Amino acid sequence: MDWQRFPQMFRPVAFLVLVTVACTLTLSSCKKETIVVPDNNPASTINISRIKIENYVQRIFIDVIGREPLEHEMVENGERLQTDSLKRSTRMEIVLELMNDETFREGEGSYRAAYILNLYNLAKIRCMEGVSDGYIQSQINIASSGALRDSLDGNWDSYYRRLNTIRKYQAVLDSRQHLFDRKIKFHHVFGKMINNGIYDQINMNTFNFVRAAFDELLWRLPTEEEFSNSFDMIENEMPAQLFNRMGSNKEDFVDILIHSPAMAEGLIIWAFRIFLNRDPSPLEMATYLPDFIQSSEIDHIISEIIVTDEYANFR
Repeated sequence: MDWQRFPQMFRPVAFLVLVTVACTLTLSSCKKETIVVPDNNPASTINISRIKIENYVQRIFIDVIGREPLEHEMVENGERLQTDSLKRSTRMEIVLELMNDETFREGEGSYRAAYILNLYNLAKIRCMEGVSDGYIQSQINIASSGALRDSLDGNWDSYYRRLNTIRKYQAVLDSRQHLFDRKIKFHHVFGKMINNGIYDQINMNTFNFVRAAFDELLWRLPTEEEFSNSFDMIENEMPAQLFNRMGSNKEDFVDILIHSPAMAEGLIIWAFRIFLNRDPSPLEMATYLPDFIQSSEIDHIISEIIVTDEYANFR
C-alpha cells in the first residue's frame, strides 16, 4: 500500500478499512465446516431402542419372578416405559407390582408368590446347593419313621433328637410361606437354611460349619477371634461373645449371626452380586446399610438396583 497517494487526513480511515477487511478474511478462512453425521443424536432416555426396552422388561421378569414375561406383559410394560420416557418412577412401579401383587394368576398363584418362590430358591442355592423341597420332605419322612420306632422302643433321647431334626427341616419349608405372609424377613430364611441336617451334611463338623456360615451369609471368613468364639459356642456349648452378643449353643450362634450388622451388609452384597454381578461400592454400601440395618427390607435393596440405568443397560 502506497500511503503517499492518500491525503494526510484520509490515511487513518484507510488504515481502519484495511484492518477490518484483513480480519474478516482471516476469520472466514479459519471457520470450520459443519459436518452432519446421520443418526448421531445425543444419548437420552427417549432414544433408547425398543429392543433395549424389551430386554429390560424381560430381565426384570426373570430376575424378580423367575420367568420370562408373556407376550401381553411384554407389550404392556414396554409401552408403559416408552410412554413415560423410562422414568425411574415407572420402572419402580413395575418392579413393586411384581414383588407385591397378589392377584391370582394361572400357574404361579400371583406375582408375589412367584417372587417369594424365587427368593426362597436363591437362598437354597446359596446355602443348600439348591436341594428340592421334595428331597427335604423325604428327610422329614425318614426322621418321622425313626421317631416312631424310637417311641415304640422307649428310646426317648433319640426320639426327641429326631423331632428336633424334623422341626428344622420343616422350618426350611415353612419359611417360604412365612416370607410370603410377611411374618419373617429374608435374613430369617437364611437362618433356616444353615440350621438343618442337610446343611450339616454339606459342611461336616463345626470347623467347616462356622467357616461356611460366615462365607455364605457374610461373604467373608471369620476372624481368628470370631472363629474361636463361634467354635466354643457350638462345639463346647460354652458362653462366648459374637458381634457384641453372648451365646452358648448352635441356636444362639445362628440367631446372633443373622441379626448382626454384618448380616445386613452381607445381604446387600448378595443383592448386588445376584442382580448386578458385582460388589457394591463403598458409597453404595454407606448409602443403603444404615436404613437396611433398621428395616431389613430386602425388597427395597433389590428394587433400587433394578431401576438403575446400569441394570437396565441404558447407559
